[in-house]
Amino acid sequence: MNQLLEKAFIAAAKLPQDSQTRLAELILKEIANQQSTTLKKPRMLRPVTKGSNYTDTSINHDASLAESLYNSKISHQ
Repeated sequence: MNQLLEKAFIAAAKLPQDSQTRLAELILKEIANQQSTTLKKPRMLRPVTKGSNYTDTSINHDASLAESLYNSKISHQ
C-alpha cells in the first residue's frame, strides 16, 4: 500500500461509522467500475451492407470523414 492510501485510511478511521461505510462503498464501487471497463470485450466490426459509392474513399479517408462530420453538424443545427 502506498503512503497516500495509508494516510487516507488513517484519516477515514477517524470518521464516524456511517461516513466510513459510505466511503468504503464509494471506493469499492469505483474499483468495480475500473475493473469492468478494463475487462470489456472488444466490439467486432461488421462490414457495411451499402457503401458510399465513392471510389476514392480509402485514399481520401480523412477528408471524406471530415466532410461527412461537417455535413452532419450543419444539418442538425
